[in-house]
Amino acid sequence: MVKKVNAFTLIELLVSMTILFSIMFLTYIPYNHYQNKAKLKLTSREISQSFYEAKTMAVSWVKDETNNRAMWIYIENVSWNNTYLTFFSYPHDIETDNINNIVSWDIKIIKVKEVQPWVRINNLWWHNNLLFFFESITWKSRIYTFTWAGKTEILDTQIPIMFSYKDAISPTLQRRITYFTETNIVDYN
Repeated sequence: MVKKVNAFTLIELLVSMTILFSIMFLTYIPYNHYQNKAKLKLTSREISQSFYEAKTMAVSWVKDETNNRAMWIYIENVSWNNTYLTFFSYPHDIETDNINNIVSWDIKIIKVKEVQPWVRINNLWWHNNLLFFFESITWKSRIYTFTWAGKTEILDTQIPIMFSYKDAISPTLQRRITYFTETNIVDYN
């Protein structure tokens, strides 16, 4: 007498495993997409917070031997590296024409902030770099760009900054913030 055993066959197991892996794969793609969108949203908040932090430092900076120190934020459009925001302090107005050799006895790097991994600046209002200068005490700001010809002041009232996750061309993985020069406000959605 042969006893009947209730069990799954190999084919049934393979079919059920295929269905399970398909469901896992289909849920991973949207999760990864939403995670990357969250990184972009966090980056826009970090950049906005950095502008506010630099303005606050310029207004409330402790006096040193010379006088109150102005603050700079330097952003560079580099597609092969992660994006960094560099905070500089300086006791006077900006006088240099070359950003590459900027650290000297009176110019100090306060901190360097890296934005989220794989998030890169794509467009700095048609410039390769921007330097946001915040005057001490008054919050008065000016924006400069540096080229081979030297320093140029940007007089536009709005400065859009575009960034994306891994240089994506999809609009869902791109983000834009706008810096308003007259009010020193950063708008991001």
